[in-house]
Amino acid sequence: MASARPQFKLSALKRKNELLCHINMWGFVSVMLVLLFLLMPWTVVDGGRPTADLVSTRHSTRMPGALREDALKIFVTRDGAIYFREHRIALEDLPDEIREGLRNGAERRVYVAVDARAKYGDVPAVLEKVRLAGIEKVAFLTE
Repeated sequence: MASARPQFKLSALKRKNELLCHINMWGFVSVMLVLLFLLMPWTVVDGGRPTADLVSTRHSTRMPGALREDALKIFVTRDGAIYFREHRIALEDLPDEIREGLRNGAERRVYVAVDARAKYGDVPAVLEKVRLAGIEKVAFLTE
C-alpha cells in the first residue's frame, strides 16, 4: 500500500520565513490632501494687512467712514509698530503721510485702531503726530 503522506519539496522547507511588513501610505496621503484643500482658504494670509485685537466696548458708535478706501487709518500693534493704511511707517513720517492723504481728498478724520495689548506710551505719541498734521477729529476703532 502506498503511503498517503504528503510529499514536501526540499526547496519549500529551506525557504526562510519572510515577514511582509510594510505600511501603505496612500490612504494617509489622500486624507491629508483632502484636508489641505479644505482648510487652505482659511489659512491664506490677507496680504500683510496690519491686524489689531481691538478693545471691546459696550456702547460704541458705528463709523462707516472707516470702511472707505481712502480713510486715514492708523494701526498701533502690540509690538509698537505703526501702520498708516496698509503699510508700516515710522512715527516721524506720520504727519507728512496724513497731509498727503488730505491733499488726495480724504476725510478730515483719523481712525485709530490700537491693539488691546499695546503699550500705553505708544498711543499718545501717535495722537501728538496726528495733531501736528492739523487733524482735530480722531476716532478710536473698537469691537
